[in-house]
Amino acid sequence: MTEIINLTKIDFISLLISIFIILTGIKAMTSLIEWLTKKLGIETKWMRKNQLEHDLLLNTKHCLETLQEKHEESVKQSIRHDEMIKADIANLTDTVHEIVMTLHNMQQKDNETKLKELKDSLIRYYNKYKNIGSWSKLEKDAFWDLFNDYEIRGGNGYIHSIVEPVMRELKEID
Repeated sequence: MTEIINLTKIDFISLLISIFIILTGIKAMTSLIEWLTKKLGIETKWMRKNQLEHDLLLNTKHCLETLQEKHEESVKQSIRHDEMIKADIANLTDTVHEIVMTLHNMQQKDNETKLKELKDSLIRYYNKYKNIGSWSKLEKDAFWDLFNDYEIRGGNGYIHSIVEPVMRELKEID
């Protein structure tokens, strides 16, 4: 119990100030020893460790800077390549569009040519059989196949108004 009473009589402010002064003195002594060893050229284990850590940090910093530069260059090249690919795709798209338009025009011209050929064939049938007044089953089937192709391709006009009615009236013979 006396220890507790003695403990309560201690001046804690003086104790804290004393501890602070002792720690400051220890720090000053270690700094003085470190400075003196550096001046004398003596290398301690602790100093070697600090120097290695310092060198490692500098090396890491240098490597990170180099890596950052490479990354930035890679990003720039990536952007350049993306732009080149985008331009190539745009050119390719234009070329494909031109090819599609050319094919469409070719199909349209081919259809017009075929339509004219069908019209010519239908007129030949008409001229041949209108005066005869009859035709065979085979000739009839061939004519109507041509007529259906003509209609499918968009044919219209006098073939429907003049040729078709006459051809429908023809008699079929064996």
